[in-house]
Amino acid sequence: MNRKEEIREEAAERYKDSDFRVPNMYCFIEGAEWADKNPCPEWHRFSECVPEKEQVIIYAVIEADFKLASYQLMHYNPLLPMPQGDNVRWLAVPEL
Repeated sequence: MNRKEEIREEAAERYKDSDFRVPNMYCFIEGAEWADKNPCPEWHRFSECVPEKEQVIIYAVIEADFKLASYQLMHYNPLLPMPQGDNVRWLAVPEL
């Protein structure tokens, strides 16, 4: 099964009982194809790699148990104390 068939099969299964089956399936398929063409940038763990000093990053702390997430846009400074662990990620912000 190729990716296009996989997406169509999932859309059919997901919306088989929907009152608006055709528009919902169409939107799902279009969204999945767009997501395949525009992959999300990778979130990094500090244990895997560290941003460059003064690099602009999005810093995220995610507490799944509490259904809570905190995001902060910042210039990375390795001298500033910040929580680190499996629930902490960072994403580089591309320069404009």
